[in-house]
Amino acid sequence: MAILKAPDIARYFLAKQGQAATAEPITNMKLQKLCYYAQGVALAKLRRPLFFDDIEHWQHGPVVPALWREYKGFGASPIPPPPQLSLDLRSFDADARRVLDSVLETYGRLSAWDLRNMTHAEPPWQDTPDSSPITHQKMRSYFTQLMENMPTFDENGMEDPESPSLAFQMTNDAEFMALTGRGLDALAQGRYSSLEDVRKSLGNI
Repeated sequence: MAILKAPDIARYFLAKQGQAATAEPITNMKLQKLCYYAQGVALAKLRRPLFFDDIEHWQHGPVVPALWREYKGFGASPIPPPPQLSLDLRSFDADARRVLDSVLETYGRLSAWDLRNMTHAEPPWQDTPDSSPITHQKMRSYFTQLMENMPTFDENGMEDPESPSLAFQMTNDAEFMALTGRGLDALAQGRYSSLEDVRKSLGNI
């Protein structure tokens, strides 16, 4: 299995963004967080990284410096899909595509700021000094624990039908993080009368 490069992962997400329910188009900040979650899920589920480019602790969460430089000209504006010929899907094996599609389906529906707040609440970013690489060991340990009840893929790429799906488990985690990251703020501001109102409002995340 060939190891991809971070720009390959970025182009995959950008090319696929129109095919997933997203809270907003993909910006540079959101792209960084999607790549971080894809790497973490791959380390836990596939036991290998998707790419070897460093992911560093930056002020606003995990960042792949090479990607940040590549797309910094867009600022906070949406990044358009890449030219079709720049993405060769043959370089993505079935396991990699399954991880990437699940990450985009689940985390793509959150905003860049939601994702930023989520990463700030997670040990890999918290336990890494500023501007230092977030190690594969830290990411694997955290994401393995996070997804310890998720199914594994057999040699035919099939999941245990009696187990919760990857997207389902990840969505549950995303909903919880969104509830604590945004819902409680809204509750404090008097926009809701109870936690149940907050949960209902975020039920479609």
